Amino acid sequence: MSESIDTKVLESDLDKFTETGRWKSLKSRFRREKKIVILVDGPNLLRKVGKRSVKIEDVDEIASKLGSTIERYIFLNDQASDKLIQAMVNSGYNPIVVRGDIYISMGMKTMEIAHRNNCDLFLYGSRDARLGPMLMKLREKNFETAIVGFDPGFSVLLQNQSDYVFQLN
Repeated sequence: MSESIDTKVLESDLDKFTETGRWKSLKSRFRREKKIVILVDGPNLLRKVGKRSVKIEDVDEIASKLGSTIERYIFLNDQASDKLIQAMVNSGYNPIVVRGDIYISMGMKTMEIAHRNNCDLFLYGSRDARLGPMLMKLREKNFETAIVGFDPGFSVLLQNQSDYVFQLN
C-alpha cells in the first residue's frame, strides 16, 4: 500500500528554501506550470491611456506570473504599419493581419488551439465584450481564461466571465 503525500505541506516547506538547484526541480514536480496561449486584440489594447501607453511587454509580464507561454498571437487590422508588425515579431508574437472583424479571426484561432488541447489557460488582451462568447465556450470546455484590459471601456462581461482579470493602469 502506498502512502499519500500532502503536496501542499511539502510545497510550503519548499517555499522556505531558495528556489535554486535541486529544490526548484523538486518543487516543479509537484506544481505543474500552466501552459498559456496569449491572444491580443492589437487595435483595442495597444494604445495610449492618458499619458501612459500600453505595451505588449505588460501582457508578457502578466503571463509570466501565471505560467509559461507556449504560443503568442497578436491580431492587427489591415492598417497596421510594417514597423508595428516587425516590432511584434521581434517581441515573439505571431502577427495575424485581418481585413475584416478581428474577433472572428480570434474566435477561429481560439477554437483551433482549444481543439488541439495543448494548453491550460487562454490569456486575452482586449477590452471588447465581443470576446464574451469565446470565454464562455472555453469555460464549458474546462479551460481557464484570463483577460488583460484597461479603463475606460473595459467590458464588465469580460471581467465577470474570466477566471483572472488584470487591469492595466
